[in-house]
Amino acid sequence: MTEHPPSDEHVQKENEAYQTEFDPISDSVSEELVKAVATLNDADPTELSLLSELVDPEALDALFGPKAGDTLRETNGHVLFTYDAYHVRVDSNGQITVHQSDSDGDSKRSLRDENE
Repeated sequence: MTEHPPSDEHVQKENEAYQTEFDPISDSVSEELVKAVATLNDADPTELSLLSELVDPEALDALFGPKAGDTLRETNGHVLFTYDAYHVRVDSNGQITVHQSDSDGDSKRSLRDENE
């Protein structure tokens, strides 16, 4: 896993993103996402909202994990959602990008704009 923190002071500015990478063969994308958000919140992962309240972690892992026999999926896609006040983008290339969300209205608008 490679992490790219938002700044040396761990303070995320409005337009900065926190990025981390996961290995689709050996890492659980849902666990790596929770770790990334915990790092941004300077909190223990157990202190966060349950990821399962927003997205099915097993489905997320299955979507970005390997096929049977540890064969990588040959797809190019991403999933967007909001988790614990952050916009989250998980890419099939093994990258998780997290942006601070401003509000619920901004969250819906920016996610819609990103899909267009």
